[in-house]
Amino acid sequence: MDVSLPYTLPYYDNIETIYVIDTCGLIKLESTFPPNNSTFHAVWQEIDILISQHCFRTIDFVEQEINEYVGEKDFLKKWVAKRKKELVFETTQQCYEKAIPIINSEFNTGFFDAKKQAEGKEEADVYLIAYSIVNNCTLITNESKTKPNKIPAVSRKNGIKCIDIYDFIQERGLIMIRTK
Repeated sequence: MDVSLPYTLPYYDNIETIYVIDTCGLIKLESTFPPNNSTFHAVWQEIDILISQHCFRTIDFVEQEINEYVGEKDFLKKWVAKRKKELVFETTQQCYEKAIPIINSEFNTGFFDAKKQAEGKEEADVYLIAYSIVNNCTLITNESKTKPNKIPAVSRKNGIKCIDIYDFIQERGLIMIRTK
């Protein structure tokens, strides 16, 4: 499947919010708003515009999680790879330093995936929150807003605005209209 979309990008300036998205946010975006469905081109166009302005991002840990996926669906791998230069940002030393107190406070809360911990794998979640703190970003995730050990609650504890895909679409002023 070709991952390019049939439109051109207008130049938008004066974009104030920087969004950073996690893996489950990207998965929800693809599954709910299929990029090959013309009904949702405005959503993907908005994201491409924001990416071109460096206002829609993810981090290297999320890219790694996407690339480790071994299922049949490969859209996100191709989509991220095509936009990597403008979309994927490195987790800096400052982010690692900001992550330390979050790791310490959330270590025994269930925030971290026990299976990944047992395998010695790093998780993106804590670094997404740290990245959002360092870069004053709004974090997009589709994790539960009610569970205390998920990204939205931990983000709130750390003063980070956290929204889901639907909030993002509403915040960006995207609407569906009937054409017939």
